[in-house]
Amino acid sequence: MSRPLPHIPVVDAHAHFFSPGFIGGYAALGKDRFPPGDAIGGLMRLMGWEMNYADPVELGRRWVDEMDTRGIRRMLLITSWLWDEEATAKAVRAFPDRLAGYAMIDPTQPVAETRTRLAVESLGLKGITLFPAMHGYHASEPCVYSVYKAATQTGIPVFVHFGMLKVGIRDRLGLVSKFDLRFSNPLDLFPVAKDFPDTTFILPHFGSGYFQEMLMVAAQCPNVCVDSSSSNSWIKLMPYPLTLRDVFAKTLDVIGPERILFGSDSTAFPKGWRQEIFEAQAEALESLGCSEEDMARIFGGNAMRVFKLATGEV
Repeated sequence: MSRPLPHIPVVDAHAHFFSPGFIGGYAALGKDRFPPGDAIGGLMRLMGWEMNYADPVELGRRWVDEMDTRGIRRMLLITSWLWDEEATAKAVRAFPDRLAGYAMIDPTQPVAETRTRLAVESLGLKGITLFPAMHGYHASEPCVYSVYKAATQTGIPVFVHFGMLKVGIRDRLGLVSKFDLRFSNPLDLFPVAKDFPDTTFILPHFGSGYFQEMLMVAAQCPNVCVDSSSSNSWIKLMPYPLTLRDVFAKTLDVIGPERILFGSDSTAFPKGWRQEIFEAQAEALESLGCSEEDMARIFGGNAMRVFKLATGEV
């Protein structure tokens, strides 16, 4: 299936890797909903997903095949189950010229610094993700600083999810999500970004509802980037009219095109890569008169730079 802007090498900086650990973990959490002995099958049927969860390498291959079909150059896979980064690494090692990965880290746990270093130095992952609302901490708390230090010393970017946080599979299973919005304000990152000026921080979904706060932090901290991932449904929560075009226009005005990374927030098959997200964002940028050079930065070049990805042709 062709996509718009076929001449631009696209790097998707935000996709999820639903590994065997992720599927098995949620099947266990929701086992009471399914027939005995068939929790995984029941979960996959409930979600309408393909049964391709059992081998991380085969799931990685499925993504690479999808990328070939859609014309995607590289993809960053987010480990979607805590401490399951080895599964992501297996897929990445199998397809190093196409896939790269993030480890999910919980800084409130004593192993966080060690796991951060291992994710980079032993597993070859390219970044870490933090979810303050999910794990219950402020991004500026002392317990997180050892993780930032490890990220700085290993030279990786840090993705920090602020704002609204929804995990669709939890909702479908009827699981209570005790995500605490008190930990979701991007302003928490301001002192951190100042204390670690050599580390790149990435805020997904344009701040996911904390749009102004994201812009305020990014305006004062040149090491803060944003990603454009998902449908950005948080726009509907704003108390004033706002469109995706408006979001791009203001972000470009405040931080320029060099610190915006495209992401699709793709998750599972058979849906696969969310081309409609790409098309909506490309349309918004084209309507703003965004130059081809800047489009190439946003849709690929910035991610190649931030994650230090090899520049060889695929």
